[in-house]
Amino acid sequence: MYKILAVAPLTCLLVSGGVAWADEGSFPRLEVVIPIEIQDDFAFDSDDPAAELNDLYATIEPEVSLHFNSAISLVAGFVFEPVQDPGPREDRVFEDQGLFAEQVFLSYSGEGFGVQAGKFNPAFGMAWGNENRGLHTLSVATFFADTTFLSESVFQDRGRTRIGSGGVSNTEDFSSVAVSLDSEAVAGLGGMGYTLGFVHQQGGRGDPEDETGFVAGLFKSVALSNGATLEPVLELAHFENAGGAQLDRDYVTLGAGWANGPWNAALSATGRFSDSNAAGVASDDDTLVQLSGGYGFSNGVTLDVGYRFSEEANAETHMVGALLAYELGFTLPR
Repeated sequence: MYKILAVAPLTCLLVSGGVAWADEGSFPRLEVVIPIEIQDDFAFDSDDPAAELNDLYATIEPEVSLHFNSAISLVAGFVFEPVQDPGPREDRVFEDQGLFAEQVFLSYSGEGFGVQAGKFNPAFGMAWGNENRGLHTLSVATFFADTTFLSESVFQDRGRTRIGSGGVSNTEDFSSVAVSLDSEAVAGLGGMGYTLGFVHQQGGRGDPEDETGFVAGLFKSVALSNGATLEPVLELAHFENAGGAQLDRDYVTLGAGWANGPWNAALSATGRFSDSNAAGVASDDDTLVQLSGGYGFSNGVTLDVGYRFSEEANAETHMVGALLAYELGFTLPR
């Protein structure tokens, strides 16, 4: 799934309200889930010749959860993926792969209330796929960019984020905040769900402005007569001084997913519209369209293929790709 909004892993504190979920089983309990993806992206035609390349890589995201009791857990999530961009017209085969900590946090989940503290991604927009713990979930996070050793990677070094690196929220204090209100299907909205979000990221060194963002989205699951389901989604996002630059950006995303038994398909289109507030800052408008389809086999392996068209900085690029996915997992004690 394409994520239109990306925020670097952050050190933060999150407080959320909703209907709490209850763990079942013995305690303490260790749960390990390891999603494994092998992906090949082939940019076969581009106005920018340097972008034409084939990139074959793995994405492995092990998550370890230690549940001390039904309320308190320690969660650590890691990512093994390429941590550097390929060079111009440089085909890659499992190169530049590094392992880093995406999330490490302590979680408390009570009756209608939860708290997380540590390193994780604060909720903002539907792309984050928050767990549904009730009809409505309100999340509030205060955070700053991770400048500890956890921002580094092993096997292939991606470098360490430091206060001098700049960037919004790179302040080493809790001066940035994100608020998100998410719902499941709401009868008063005709069965649609929604997301509303606000984020303010304090400018770091070298950033002339603070970034402020707003997001609103609607989604719905529609049962079709042949047993299939259709899930349309619409999301609008606005950023003032995006990335700390003197540039405002608007994102409009419209998409739909379809599923019928082991088969799935998805189509999405995103427009990014930029408005410069200063001389010398580009105001290009960009477009991204993606189409994919796949099949889930009985052994748990899924195979998806897709096509992507993008127009960024006035350069059009056509790409095809394939994704093979499988998930491992175990629980101790069983």
